[in-house]
Amino acid sequence: MNTTSTQNSTLEEDCSGALKNAEIAILSAMNSVLALISVVGNALILAAIYKVQSQRTPSNAFVASMGAADFSVGLLMNPLWVAKSVLNIWRSDNQLSTAIEVLTMQTIVATTFSLCAVSVDRYIAVTRMRYIEIMSWKRIRITILLIWTFSMLFACLRLLITDPLQLPKLWLAATVITVIAPLTLISICYYHIFKAARFQISKISASEETKISPDQAIMQLKHRKAALTIGIVVGVFTICWTPGLVISLIQFFIVNNCQKLMINGYWFWGALAEFSNSAFNPFIYCMRSRDFRKAVKKVIGDCVY
Repeated sequence: MNTTSTQNSTLEEDCSGALKNAEIAILSAMNSVLALISVVGNALILAAIYKVQSQRTPSNAFVASMGAADFSVGLLMNPLWVAKSVLNIWRSDNQLSTAIEVLTMQTIVATTFSLCAVSVDRYIAVTRMRYIEIMSWKRIRITILLIWTFSMLFACLRLLITDPLQLPKLWLAATVITVIAPLTLISICYYHIFKAARFQISKISASEETKISPDQAIMQLKHRKAALTIGIVVGVFTICWTPGLVISLIQFFIVNNCQKLMINGYWFWGALAEFSNSAFNPFIYCMRSRDFRKAVKKVIGDCVY
């Protein structure tokens, strides 16, 4: 065993990030509940988009991509974190920890980049009249394929890190690339969306003196409502992922290696907050969209009868 490995082993023996029994019970229970909600909720959203013709829109294709990522969180990530909590595995060099971290990175990229794609789609819908020409199905399919391919390749970077003390650097870099950068682009999109929305409201209010038809006015109102819904999704996403960002920053800037390792225990709670976002999204769509509610009810009705 080399010197670095020996030092790391000694550090992990003295500086434990292990969970207490009460923490294990709470984390396991909450992850189990979130898993059930995420799987059922996102399965209904995906089924509604797939089975109901009116929901097969370009914008909802990106929503489906995000729903698939959220569904995988409930199906895979939450149960894996339950296992990690029960086994009290806080060390990053454990094989289960490595597998979870690879899947976590893949999920983060798929979720944030899909959300970014939805935001850009809403920006084009609200600010461009040639939306159908710009957002062709071919471009949408290529974009979704690129998102998921990049998410898998990016996640494999975790396999290149063998020293646990170097992981904070990777997580901070991943946070900047996969969370902060997309949220910056999303913020820019929504600045222009709401700026355009205010302008369109004034035009719609004076529609008798302009060339805007009633159908165009209704369509613009629908686009604005859809944009606001995604805005709420972005807001909830930001709140849920902030704890993970804070933990990354603290762990990165702490000089003491012992404290750096002890902070690993806080990642259990950070992950719980991050992945709770996957359980919220289906309810946001259903609460905000009457069409989605009708589509989901139709899917449930078809399953029951």
